[in-house]
Amino acid sequence: MTGRLKATPETWIFLALGSLALLLAQRELLSVSSQTLALLLAVAVVLTGLPHGALDPWVAWRAGLWRTRAGFAAFHLAYVALAACVLVLWQMAPGVSLALFLAISAWHFGGDWQNELNVWARAVCGLALLALPAWTAPADVSAIFALLSGEQGRVLAVWLGTAAPWLALAAAASALLALPRSPAAAIELGAIAAMAWLLPPLVFFLVYFCALHSPRHLRTAVLSADSGQRRRMIGVAVVYTALAVLAAALLWPWFAGNAAPPAALESGLIRMVFIGLAALTWPHMIVVMLSEQRGRTSP
Repeated sequence: MTGRLKATPETWIFLALGSLALLLAQRELLSVSSQTLALLLAVAVVLTGLPHGALDPWVAWRAGLWRTRAGFAAFHLAYVALAACVLVLWQMAPGVSLALFLAISAWHFGGDWQNELNVWARAVCGLALLALPAWTAPADVSAIFALLSGEQGRVLAVWLGTAAPWLALAAAASALLALPRSPAAAIELGAIAAMAWLLPPLVFFLVYFCALHSPRHLRTAVLSADSGQRRRMIGVAVVYTALAVLAAALLWPWFAGNAAPPAALESGLIRMVFIGLAALTWPHMIVVMLSEQRGRTSP
């Protein structure tokens, strides 16, 4: 092994939280109610997940995508319009919307190892990350996908579970190839596989998304700015996270649907988290790609 273990802070946070979750799961101490788990997921996504996307206006400004008041207005209009289009499409074609969300999420999550893996290995690892829970906990993933897109979601869960073993093999090969260059990346991928295998799907997503993915992109953004800009970044992240929460609250009747309490709380929170993330992921990815084309580092 020629590489050194250059683990970043989020690597240690992810491994520590993941190890704790695995220990609790093995001792059957994660047996909280499904409503409580959905609430914990929603809170964790708000506190650690939304802020890295909430920096998009700052990222766009820094990359020169807008610099004037008119540009500021145009950027926000386009961002909100695209997010709204995602919600409308989800209402009209939920199965297609979920499939597209899974595809873009796989691509986006694979970017966590942008400097360690080539483009194809990143895509495979991103897909494996999403597919493994559908293989190891098919009933749970099928139920979650059904909440998001009905029977079409159940079909997608079956497809993912069928592809998962092959994707897992390809991801393992990618991790082994990355091992000499980046032992930390190989360890992260191995830990992700173990957690996907042993943790409930929602707990696995919470640990990965909130302890590794979001902190990694937040750290990248912070390191790309000077001390003066960092104070501005904090303000931007707080304001736009609050706006996203307000938008979710206004849309709560749609997320909750016609389910009766307490089922409405669980299903509404799960739909709010994942459909809400889908609506924000599309404009977020466009901002990321455009800023990278301009040679800027972005979350």
